[in-house]
Amino acid sequence: MTSTVTTPSRPLSAGSQRRRYRPTVLAIAGAGKPRRRRAPAAATSCSALASKQSTAAAKLPPPPAPSEEAAAGISTDYNEVAAALETLYQLSPTLVEDEQLDQSKKATKKKRKVRKKAAAKTTIPIRKVVVRSQRPRRMDLGKRVEMREAAGKEEVGAERGFEEALLREHAVSTDMGSLDWRRMKIPPVLTSAQSARLFKIVQPMKAILKVHENLQNELEREPTDVEVAQAMNMPVQRLRRCREVGRAARNKLIKHNLRLVLYAINKYYPDMTGDERFADLCQAGANGLITAIDRFDPKRGFRISTYALFWIRHSVVRAMTLSSFTRFPFAMESERQEVNRAREELSFELGRAPTDEETMKKVGLSPARYRDVVRMTRPAYSLHSRNRVTQEELINEVTDGDAIGVDTHKHNRLLRLAIDDLLDSLKPKESVVIRQRFGLDGRGRRTLSEIAGNLRISREMVRKYELKALMKLKHPTRVDYLRRYM
Repeated sequence: MTSTVTTPSRPLSAGSQRRRYRPTVLAIAGAGKPRRRRAPAAATSCSALASKQSTAAAKLPPPPAPSEEAAAGISTDYNEVAAALETLYQLSPTLVEDEQLDQSKKATKKKRKVRKKAAAKTTIPIRKVVVRSQRPRRMDLGKRVEMREAAGKEEVGAERGFEEALLREHAVSTDMGSLDWRRMKIPPVLTSAQSARLFKIVQPMKAILKVHENLQNELEREPTDVEVAQAMNMPVQRLRRCREVGRAARNKLIKHNLRLVLYAINKYYPDMTGDERFADLCQAGANGLITAIDRFDPKRGFRISTYALFWIRHSVVRAMTLSSFTRFPFAMESERQEVNRAREELSFELGRAPTDEETMKKVGLSPARYRDVVRMTRPAYSLHSRNRVTQEELINEVTDGDAIGVDTHKHNRLLRLAIDDLLDSLKPKESVVIRQRFGLDGRGRRTLSEIAGNLRISREMVRKYELKALMKLKHPTRVDYLRRYM
């Protein structure tokens, strides 16, 4: 029985020509054991084996030709077979692979060591410091006093700076008559903290004014600052400082809450926004705002906006009532509103117009008071209004047409000329303002804004021209001249 040994094929180098290698077969005669094969080595790179292939080809002995004795079954020399196997084992590529594995392992170990060293350099070890509970040392009394005095000086300096800024910006009060309520830019509303701080500054001024009023009633004359300071038990300079700063804080509160006036008029009286009296109503609402700020007490916990809306509405309603042609007590205006509201409710419930007795019972007024309210709230008609049927003026129905008198047309013409003479005696702009304001130019009455737009001046200048012209027209000489034609 013949056993064979097969040598694995060699991989080719990168630059060598391709050759065919045949396995070398060594015949071993008389081998009764099963043949063993060495496991083929894992494929390695050609570059790693390129240097070994030339030496392997040179050291590999040529395969011996099978002799006649081997073919005939004669036993072979085992020394030669062992030498051939040893040569094959030494030339096996597994040795190269082991060397590469060792080199790669060494390289990875070196990389890991380098990484560990770099991480150790970058990271700073954190040491846990355990502090035992020790009783803190109490600061000296002198240091504590110094710290408290320094904190007090800082607070006084900050308060002093705030007061100086307040005096610099709001020392002068806002002129409500010169405001253009439709175009002016109102500053934003203050926050609750800012309002509380300003009201805190206002309180000393209120106390000073109250003492001043009491002294005035007692002495029946205007008290001096020295007398008020003695009554308040404070220096005169401190008294004047508190009064000035309090007035500045009050001016700032008024200026920053003017937005509430427009809000109240737009919400509760939207029909009056386009009326001629819009500016007058806004000024009345500003007066209500001033009253609210003067009477507001921050200790009660209410907000200034809630408290001011009541006084603004009260002032606006009072201005709407008292600015009419026929004036009557303000209390009667509220009763008139109650009567009108009761009539509307009864007419809706009964489906007809209610009687006076039903209205009196609904409102709870006495008959005499009810008659006074109804009589005072009747609308007033002009004597020059025309009758709906005859289209004649009411004054013609009142006057006696048969009475002897002057020519009406001639009299009106002379009166018109006298008025023109009086207006021509004024300055040009004053004359134009009076003519346009009262409709003497035949184009109807115009508002201050329209006159200001025509003359290209401000509304305040128009108001000033109007006041000056009216004061001049009230002079006794001009009045006597006009009375001749009346």
